[in-house]
Amino acid sequence: MAENQNDKQSGGKPVDKPVDIDRTGEFFSVGSPLHAVRAGYIRRRADDLLYEALVAGRYAHVIAPDRSGKSSLIAATAVRLENNGFHVAVLDLEQIGDRDAGSDAGRWYYSVAYRLLRQLRIRFELLSWWQDKSILSNRQRLLEFYSEVILQNLQQRVVIFVDEIQCIELLPFGDQLLASIRAAHNARTTDPDFARLTFVLLGECDPLSLVEEPELSPFNVTQAISLVDFTRADLELFATELNLNAEDAEIALDRVFYWTRGQPYLSQKLARAVAREGVRGDIVGHVDRIVTQQLAGRAALHSEPHMSHMHRQIVADEKQREALLSLYGRIRKGINVPADLGSKLQRRLMAIGLLEVDESGELRSRNRIYESVFTARWANENLPIHWRTPALAAVVLLVITAIPLWYTQWLPKAYQSV
Repeated sequence: MAENQNDKQSGGKPVDKPVDIDRTGEFFSVGSPLHAVRAGYIRRRADDLLYEALVAGRYAHVIAPDRSGKSSLIAATAVRLENNGFHVAVLDLEQIGDRDAGSDAGRWYYSVAYRLLRQLRIRFELLSWWQDKSILSNRQRLLEFYSEVILQNLQQRVVIFVDEIQCIELLPFGDQLLASIRAAHNARTTDPDFARLTFVLLGECDPLSLVEEPELSPFNVTQAISLVDFTRADLELFATELNLNAEDAEIALDRVFYWTRGQPYLSQKLARAVAREGVRGDIVGHVDRIVTQQLAGRAALHSEPHMSHMHRQIVADEKQREALLSLYGRIRKGINVPADLGSKLQRRLMAIGLLEVDESGELRSRNRIYESVFTARWANENLPIHWRTPALAAVVLLVITAIPLWYTQWLPKAYQSV
């Protein structure tokens, strides 16, 4: 493997090159990846853990809910890796989708290989090579692709980020991609070249639901990287951008954290709204009003894309919809539910982002904004109709039973027949 200049200077261990801060554009980033060179990027423990794992050659996975900063983490880590001589590819499975496959698994896997070639800037006649390997399974064909195409054309280390892995659940043949990644890891024992290839898996899913056979699952050999929400101290980076004096900025950030509990997207969006509106006077009241108007309540299910996404993740789940809503409804009604990581339903609600484990080991809503949108009433209204019918029948029966009782017990004697 070719040794780059950074390796020589650091005794074989890559070091970070300094990067210039790009202060063009808006400080706050809402709804799009925020690169590490942007002034508003908050570097978390996950940044260092992931980078260190990849430099050490370890596979990794980052499982976190929607808009937790996974894409920003990819962008930030990619910059650090490329500055130290790595080749980096980002495979977004959502961009491929089933429209690139239809019922043809081979076509979908060809799209995977083609996109990796483009990302890694490898000039290669893929179509004929792919056709020559048609006798192989998709898992084996991808493994040969990693070996004969990627590793033979690139002499430096290669890191492939596989993003939106939850999309595999929608494809009956998608698990072969994960199986090929596990096979690439296993191949390190017999082919030293595979030590130059490392994968990172990212998504908002329950990893155990993606691969049924443990021996084919890459999650058994990947390092878990926890992408936690911002702390209150992390939000201090926003203080000078709120267009407030220092004291009012602290009050505003306290209130932002009160509502969001550090959820990255909501924290960025709420802080940006505070900066744009130039709040004065009752800072707490102004922040609360912004939350009510822009992020909270039933209207947010349709007006706020993040809330709409979380809503669809549950109501569109035909297999688990009833069970998920029933469990969530119980928690929102104040019933204590201990966390059980063996529960598929609990893992799903945490993967979506609605719930987290509190200090006492029980499940709770992730933040107050979610509490205001995803209420017990929301859970009940979205239960399938056959759940609501018994409740309606019970009300009708109660009314029918109450009428005779009212007639005999409370109707004035003068109106009763003599």
